[in-house]
Amino acid sequence: MIPNKKYGRKPPKNAPALHFRSIRNLGVTIPSHPTSEDYLKSLPGWQMLGNDQYGDCVAVTWANERRIVTGLLGGHAVYPTMDQVIQFYKTQNPGFPSEDNGMDIQTALEYLVSHGGPDGVKAVAFAKVDTSNLEEVKAALAIFGTLWTGIVVQDANETQFSKGQVWDYVPSSPDAGGHSIMSGGYLGQAASDVRFITWATETGFTDNYWAHKVEEAWVVIWPEHLGTASFMAGVNIAQLAQDYQAITGKTLTIPNTPPPNPTPTPNVDPALKTFHDAVVAWVNKSHTGETKVVADACRALFKAYNL
Repeated sequence: MIPNKKYGRKPPKNAPALHFRSIRNLGVTIPSHPTSEDYLKSLPGWQMLGNDQYGDCVAVTWANERRIVTGLLGGHAVYPTMDQVIQFYKTQNPGFPSEDNGMDIQTALEYLVSHGGPDGVKAVAFAKVDTSNLEEVKAALAIFGTLWTGIVVQDANETQFSKGQVWDYVPSSPDAGGHSIMSGGYLGQAASDVRFITWATETGFTDNYWAHKVEEAWVVIWPEHLGTASFMAGVNIAQLAQDYQAITGKTLTIPNTPPPNPTPTPNVDPALKTFHDAVVAWVNKSHTGETKVVADACRALFKAYNL
């Protein structure tokens, strides 16, 4: 094991769950998505949050998800603290620090939907992504910005990480441990495709690693996603609600949230406003001949630029 870096993801729970392929728009057709996307590069300064001391990688993934979602969609990034990460870790390790046994991702996601995280925000729902279909993986990343990903790290990957290399699958290498990380992009290159954050560092997987050592991947619907163009275009809300009720026996509640990144009211020069109002008043008068042509042109200009 790499010194000062810990593991802590338990094997997949494999309980009934929503599936991304069911709730995505276009049915069996994978939504169109860019050839490459990297949401991580816009937010440097990732933190270890205790994963150098404890097996809290699942809780750290929650914190990293909240940071990137609030940063990309909420106007400014809100990064949960170390204390909040440990608070979430205790939901499966109530005797911490003497109890430090890792976490199961699906149980953690169920808790976030039913109780919310230590930041006071509940996840709306979550869905399993087909890890065997890389195009579905990329479409999910493009729509949601992140994938909560459960992997098995090999000894060889520890060496690759220490050297700053992308992670590749090495058949002869022993496994080092189960790990939870946040995927946040893809490059569309065979040598280094899916990008992710682990131990406060951005790096990448090869497709070969992904095919052999990724055990689970989840999209999480946070309140910040609701109403965004990519989410509304990529997810079938009616099907999501239907599947949610079939799995949980409960009605899906879609919280009312303000539009992300609201457009600020611009500061307008008083003299410019006076001129604008005078022109509008003139345009709205009755005109004939050449003045009507000018007035109609002004009216079209105002409409095109929302003036």
